[in-house]
Amino acid sequence: MLVFFVVPIAVVVVYSFLTGELFQIGRPATAVNYESALTLGVNRTMVWNSIVTGTITASVTVAVGLPVAYWLQFSAGRMATSVVSLVVASMFAGYLVRIYAWRTVLGSNGVVNASLERVGLIDEPVGFLIFSRTAVIIAELHLLLPFAIIILYAAIRPVRSELLEAAEDLGAGPAVRWRQVILPLMASPIASAWTFVFIISSADFVTPQFLGGLRGQLIGTQINRYFREAGDYGKGAALAILMILFYAALYALIRLGLRLARLNRVDWG
Repeated sequence: MLVFFVVPIAVVVVYSFLTGELFQIGRPATAVNYESALTLGVNRTMVWNSIVTGTITASVTVAVGLPVAYWLQFSAGRMATSVVSLVVASMFAGYLVRIYAWRTVLGSNGVVNASLERVGLIDEPVGFLIFSRTAVIIAELHLLLPFAIIILYAAIRPVRSELLEAAEDLGAGPAVRWRQVILPLMASPIASAWTFVFIISSADFVTPQFLGGLRGQLIGTQINRYFREAGDYGKGAALAILMILFYAALYALIRLGLRLARLNRVDWG
């Protein structure tokens, strides 16, 4: 943690207070980079896009991943190992390959538009499917759903079927069992999966470059642009530190909410 986490972040913090351009860093130390990061209109737009994209992606992946994890644990039987293997195998597909696949599917001449035109639902290609926030969210869902499933499945494994059987014997229907047994036991893992997917999807800079167009860019794209294109390490570092602080505050807020609700540590033994 010290070598691969603390030290790199400390270096980025130092860079964030230095001025420079064209891939060079100068002095003196100043807070102008943070002022620029907080006041630039394009940054606020990208932050909003990141929050919306991350929230939708995280919420949908958890909403889908939890029932899948429940099915794998309590209903899949011998199929569970095969299904989990398929989920894990999907992660080995190339990141860029999957992004390009969605670009092909959602493009003006892609599978979706061609199918809609063939059945007569549209007369010309639908533009919002590609180079938009919608395209980024669809791709992020595909990329991150396996992670949510694996996290939630690993967390639900210790939950014994006897707990559900006892609830059923006491007259609890499926909805009550989910509300009073499954969700309280899985609250902390759900929060972990949601936070993980939110951070990865909202900070992504590769997917928006290929699918986002002008309206679907995320804050990670701007940080990448500062470092790789403009060579302004100071502004890129300041924006990166602000993003890290936002994620840290979000994590602390989620953990505080779980603690206040007494769901941070639920004994299912």
